[in-house]
Amino acid sequence: MAFGDTIRAKAFAAMQRLPGRAAELANKANEALGRPLADAYELADRRAFAHGRGNVDVVAQPAPKQREQAPVIVYFVDRKEQSREVGKLADILTANGIVFTVTDITEDPAAQFAVRRDSKGLRLPVVFVAGECVGGREQLVNAASSGELEKKVFG
Repeated sequence: MAFGDTIRAKAFAAMQRLPGRAAELANKANEALGRPLADAYELADRRAFAHGRGNVDVVAQPAPKQREQAPVIVYFVDRKEQSREVGKLADILTANGIVFTVTDITEDPAAQFAVRRDSKGLRLPVVFVAGECVGGREQLVNAASSGELEKKVFG
């Protein structure tokens, strides 16, 4: 095993011993970078593959470009009818590949006032993209079908 592979294998072993959330974040970062840290067997297998075993030329492919998105927040007040509506909004956002946060403002009168003010009185739940109100389900469906939602979220 090459000296660099030994260091990478030891770093991978140390990363596997991290506790809880730290291990999860380290593994995600390692995956996002193309698994530069791996166990000794995987590194040896990669080296053998890269050096001609199997007569395959190894060509590095650029990682797919991640689309940056504006923050998307669904605000609601905890009521039975709103919980169903939040699920429908979540389905629309997920179907469009949008990462979002759901925020319950039941216990925050100041947030309720601000959301109602900024949404121009629309019924909750409402969706905000980068601080701008898109609206409720009807407005979200219209924005998604016209392509406007994607423009707002992904620029």
